[in-house]
Amino acid sequence: MTDFDALLKRSFAEAPEPVDDGFAVKIEHAVARRESALKARNLAQTIGLAAAGAALAYGGYSFYGAFGQELLASAGLEVARAHGALSSAPSLGGAAQNVLHAIGAGLTQILLIAGALAGGAVAYRATQD
Repeated sequence: MTDFDALLKRSFAEAPEPVDDGFAVKIEHAVARRESALKARNLAQTIGLAAAGAALAYGGYSFYGAFGQELLASAGLEVARAHGALSSAPSLGGAAQNVLHAIGAGLTQILLIAGALAGGAVAYRATQD
């Protein structure tokens, strides 16, 4: 770069370039339009979400107004049942009795199946002789 070029650039550094005047203004307007469109879309989405929230709140209010007392009563009964189950200590006699009942019911079925198998084996042997 020569001294003349440097002097020329320093002399006209503050002067705007004529080619850039219209381009920069058009870009500025395009960006401003885009930003305003985005703001409008954001506002529309916010209003839509608020309307959806209001509709859900109204539906929930009417649902809980109709079924709320029944739901609370059922929940209260379940809490009372759980509290009763947790607060009462299990008795050893009751647990043993339940085990004996389970064994008795299972043993009956096992004996019936074993008897049927034994009877089948006897009948098979009798037919083979």
